[in-house]
Amino acid sequence: MNPGSTCRLAVPDRANMSEAVSALRLPFHFDTHRLRADLAGIPDGAWRPHYNDRDFGGEWRGAALRSATGSASDLTADPSAGAAFTGTALLAACPYFQEILSVFECTLKSVRLLSLAPGSFIREHSDNALDFEDGEVRLHIPIQTNPGVEFFVRGERLIMDEGDCYYVNVNMPHRVNNRGSRDRIHLVIDAEVNPWLRSVFERSRPVAPSAMPSHGMDEFRRLIVADQQLQAIADRRDFIPAVVRAGLDRGFSFNDSDVDAAFRNVSKLPRLTHEGWIPARLELRDGVPVCEWIRAPEGSFTEPFFEDSIRKLLRQPLTAFTRFEGPLPEAQGPPPAGLIFHMSRCGSTLISRCLATLSRMKIIAEAPPIDDILRSGASEANRADWLRRLAGAYGPGCVVKFDSWHIHDLPLIHRAFPETPWIFVHRDPVEVLVSQLRQPGLQMMERSGLSGPDAGVRVLRGFLTAAVAARDIPHGLLVNYQELPGAIGGRIAAHFGIRLTEQEEAGIREAAQLDAKNPYASFVPDSVGKQEAGRALRKTPAIQELEALYALM
Repeated sequence: MNPGSTCRLAVPDRANMSEAVSALRLPFHFDTHRLRADLAGIPDGAWRPHYNDRDFGGEWRGAALRSATGSASDLTADPSAGAAFTGTALLAACPYFQEILSVFECTLKSVRLLSLAPGSFIREHSDNALDFEDGEVRLHIPIQTNPGVEFFVRGERLIMDEGDCYYVNVNMPHRVNNRGSRDRIHLVIDAEVNPWLRSVFERSRPVAPSAMPSHGMDEFRRLIVADQQLQAIADRRDFIPAVVRAGLDRGFSFNDSDVDAAFRNVSKLPRLTHEGWIPARLELRDGVPVCEWIRAPEGSFTEPFFEDSIRKLLRQPLTAFTRFEGPLPEAQGPPPAGLIFHMSRCGSTLISRCLATLSRMKIIAEAPPIDDILRSGASEANRADWLRRLAGAYGPGCVVKFDSWHIHDLPLIHRAFPETPWIFVHRDPVEVLVSQLRQPGLQMMERSGLSGPDAGVRVLRGFLTAAVAARDIPHGLLVNYQELPGAIGGRIAAHFGIRLTEQEEAGIREAAQLDAKNPYASFVPDSVGKQEAGRALRKTPAIQELEALYALM
């Protein structure tokens, strides 16, 4: 390779090719004057609309310099298997483009000039098997660009300078806006990876993401959280153009690609109040919990599990569009009305489903943000503080149903809520084990490192041992599966301080007739069948140990 006047090497900076990257700046720079001279020789009639008209709005055109058919109008980059790419008549008339292609000592496939007109956009999409790891790469050489061009890869903006050469991992979600006043035109080269190209990539520099333009999207999303017209739209395909129109009415300028991308890029600005919002997700960043908040009207949590309710809420386009990231509330809200612990497959979901029939109750059932806090590895003091703030965000009077393994965390949880009544629901361990063997709980196997009966025995032994040790923790109540459903409206409700009306008691009895995890099916008692299936298990010493622990409940 002779750099000459054609290209110059950048300062080498070895890239770690074992990890997928969004973009690299290759060690080449091409003469922008000669690039534009060849570009000026392309006749207007040679440009053709991009064939994938679903992926763009406005005007996206191209002219092929190499194609599978040899035609300059053939913009297809992924033809039938075995097709050979050849130069077109346009390439023959462009000496500098030919010189550039000769620099690449690897097999070249499609080579195109692609132009995106002012005011146009390419919707977010992902290509297939077009990254370094798959053996084929897409390279971009900007010939004409402007500050209004926004090229996003995986939600991050990349700025590409004229005359430089870039690898863009188009397997990742990417999109483009041209908000400038002139066409954005790139020379786009698809090339096969070989030892030469690998060595070039090792000398290439990762492209750092640039500052994200907001265009007021965060401000706009805060303005429309209660927009009744947008709230009434249930289909995202109808919602996106409606949001574009609503933005224009309010003085904003968005296209449907901006709106579509906003569904995946939540607002990062905290709100002044969290009233009416709940934390749907939580993660620790630099030791600080950050939540994803979503709008949750009263009566939202009626599904068997927290995640089911979140998925249902996010199917509403306005809810998904107006999500935001922010910290936990600084102030601690009121503690939960009650806490439910259990040994799995023992009726805890039945209890939470029946309590959810009470309009004044909010049931938070096995919420991942709670598990994220408990398993965070932070100090006990921090975890207790975060739990109090998280529970307060879920609203006053909520009942929290924990995952089965959280019985091990009961001392810490009691530290967070020392006055809150709690229950532990248990069942004959043989019946629980039979259920687990029929339909294993992945979390039980993952936590034990075993499989089959050995896994179930070890996990259940841990649950029961922790429950026995917790019997003296104040405000506790042990509930046997055999007491259900009668105990729900009886001693459980009384333990949680819930006074039921006759109508509410009737609603609980009605809910108890349905399958807790599938409310469209009737409940079918299964204890007798599980006892029969587990008869042989009772003879093993491990099961006898479980039964001895169970007898202490």
